[in-house]
Formats: sequence, C-alpha cells, structure tokens
Amino acid sequence: MTDNVQNNILNEYDNSLTTLQKLEKKVKELLQDLLEPNKANIHTISSRIKSKDSLSKKIERKNKYSYLRDITDIVGFRVITLFSDTVDEVAKILESQFKIDEQNSIDKRKALDPNRFGYMSLHYVASLSDIRGQLPENYLISDFRFEIQIRSILQHTWAEIEHDLGYKSKNSPPQPIQRRFYRLAGVLEVADEEFKNIRNDIEEYKSQVEDSINKNNLNKVRIDIESIKEFIQREPLVKQISQAISNKTKLRLLENQNVESDTIEYLFHSGYSTIGEIKRDLEKYRDKIIKFTVLWINESGRNNFGFITCEVALIRLSYIKLALIGNAPDIIERLKLFPLYIGTEEQFKQLAARILKTYEEINLSNL
Repeated sequence: MTDNVQNNILNEYDNSLTTLQKLEKKVKELLQDLLEPNKANIHTISSRIKSKDSLSKKIERKNKYSYLRDITDIVGFRVITLFSDTVDEVAKILESQFKIDEQNSIDKRKALDPNRFGYMSLHYVASLSDIRGQLPENYLISDFRFEIQIRSILQHTWAEIEHDLGYKSKNSPPQPIQRRFYRLAGVLEVADEEFKNIRNDIEEYKSQVEDSINKNNLNKVRIDIESIKEFIQREPLVKQISQAISNKTKLRLLENQNVESDTIEYLFHSGYSTIGEIKRDLEKYRDKIIKFTVLWINESGRNNFGFITCEVALIRLSYIKLALIGNAPDIIERLKLFPLYIGTEEQFKQLAARILKTYEEINLSNL
C-alpha cells in the first residue's frame, strides 16, 4: 500500500468523524431498544470508534484497503450476555433488524480452535436495514458498515484477561503456560454451560412452586427467595394485609417484584420452614400483623422511604412469632441471628423489649 492511499483513508476518517459518531449513537440506541425485552439476560452493551492511531496500524498491517468504507469495524459494538444461549437469541434479533454482511461475518464459536474459549463469540458485520437507511435522518450513515460482537460474560472475561496478558495468539505462550490456559478454558466453558443449566433449573423450580401455590399444596414448599417471591405475587392474603397497613399508615404500597434475602432470614430464624406454615399464620394472625405494624410505624414516627412493600407483612409476622416466645432472653438469642444493623447487647435488649411491648399493646386493644 502506498503512503498516499493510507493518507487518503486517514483524511477521510477525519472528515467522517462526526458522521461516525452519529452512527455510533444511533446504532447503540437501537441495540438498547431492540434488546430491552432480553434486558434481564444482557450484561452490557458497549460501543467504540476506532482511534486514528489504531486505524493507521490496521491499514498498514492488512495492506488491502482503498477506502474508509472498506474497513468494517471502524465503529464497533459489543453485546455481553449473562448466558451462552442468549447469544443466539440476540443474533436472531439482529438478523431481523439489520442488513448482515454474511461474507465478512463470522461465528467464532464454530470456526475457532475449541481451546480458544475466550474468542468463541459471534461477530456480525452489519449496516442499517434498507427501511431504516432510507429515513432522512439516517441518510449520511446508511452506507457505513459496523461490527457487532456478541459473547457471554465468561467468554468476555476470559478474552479480556488473556488479551491483557499479551497472549492473543494460541502459539504465543510458553508451552507450560499454554497448557494451563487450555485447562482453564475447559473449566470456564463448563461453567458457562452450568450457569445456563442453573438458570433453566430455577425457572423449572419456579414453575413447580407456582403450581403448588395454585393448588394450595404449600406444606412441602420450603422457604427460599424463589418460593417467597412466587408466594408474594400469587397469594392474595399477602397483598391484602400489606394494603391494609398502607391504608392505615398512609404509606404507599409499592408493587415490588423483588424479594430481599433478609426477608428469608427473618422468616427462617423466627421458626418458619415452609410456605404452608407462613400462610397458616398469616390467616391466624392477620389482624394482629396489621395492628402490630401500624403501631410499630407510628411509634417510630417516621418512614425513611415513604412507602412499604408486601414484604412488610412477612417481616412483621416474624416479629409476632418472636413475641409469642414470651421472654426477652430467648427472643434476644433469635434476634442475634437476624440480619439486623445492631450489635450491642443493650440494643438487642431494647429491640426485644419493644417487640414484647408492641405485642402486649395490640392484645390489650382487643379487650
């Protein structure tokens, strides 16, 4: 390649930089919109424009380009997924929404040596679809191609570490180090597959819990974060109690689909082990849970957030369960197992005394 050709491409790069920045912004926003339904399984979507220095080195190294548009990765995007099978889901979306340059695209999961775990990603060279490219606002960027890499987070982590160590070529490391790379690559590939299987098993477990709740067969459903989440979402009694608390305290009931792990610890250490036990006591102590919580909040004189979630019914149920023990020393021993932000003996004594006092007051109010 002559210096003249290289300089022409670099000059073209300088003159096109604003357009390339517009392309980067447009496609990144488009990727974010297209992949929004898969958001739970997408770790990051990143982008970059190749620097002039990097471009100059590539032109010199490849010695095959005549124009800037010949270079397919001037603008690059990377979609990092949590799970390996999400790569194919993302690929189907991109194939339907962009014009894919199949000749220059490569699925390195199939093409590379299996020991090259970190580089087993899917590389698409793409451009805007004909429909999007014809829009007036996309006229200047419609002819540019760009690269989209899709890989799992474990594949990405491996590639980044291996690259930083300077061993991008499989023949670069000394032989003993190369062998260790291969062994580690195998472990990570198994881990990638296992994370996917764990996710699938969790979904299957959630389906089983949902079925048990719908059939009111709860005595064998053990307490964990997934079973409690399904129980809160599907058991009307939980929301009824929480809504009553909200009405009486004037605190907004937040429709929160998440469950804090602390809630599981509260229930477990107050003596519950199955969802059936929780439902039984929610029914038995419904009015007491409401009165206890309202009194507890009112005596606190404040709520830092201005809202409550449905978990409040379960957390205060655990306090009532402790109050039923009846004596402060035993309550304190249980409280020490709770995920509380206190630690001194005096603080535990005060909390146990408050639990007993609040429970006594709501009982007196029924007389």
